[in-house]
Amino acid sequence: MITEFTISSVEGKINSVASLPKQRYPRINVNLEDVTSQSDKLLIKYSFVANYSDGESSGAQSIGEMKLSGSVEVQESKEEITSIIKRWKEQHTLPTQLAEEVMNGLNFRCSATGTLVAYSLGLIPPLGISTIKIQEQEKK
Repeated sequence: MITEFTISSVEGKINSVASLPKQRYPRINVNLEDVTSQSDKLLIKYSFVANYSDGESSGAQSIGEMKLSGSVEVQESKEEITSIIKRWKEQHTLPTQLAEEVMNGLNFRCSATGTLVAYSLGLIPPLGISTIKIQEQEKK
């Protein structure tokens, strides 16, 4: 069960004020950076990055970037935490249900906070409205 979402760092910059009117919806990348344990809690460090440009082509000009980072705290049994940490170290993945819960929570919270940052910089809000559903690949 997720017990806490923390945004500990917010960065934003504009590379080209003149290109702001040409900006496109940002490319959003959510990364789970690390998973560790702290007594009876799991700590998942993340970064949420929105990159803004004036187009989709390889020659598109970068207009700006926004980055939010922090951690998600999850309370689980010691056995479950041990299993999650082992899986993270071996496969760099979380169990599907936990991954969905974490990614959807991050999507909501970072999009909401990112909207305020984007407004301050004149950027399009990084709103990811859809719910994330993860499917595990079939093993061959």
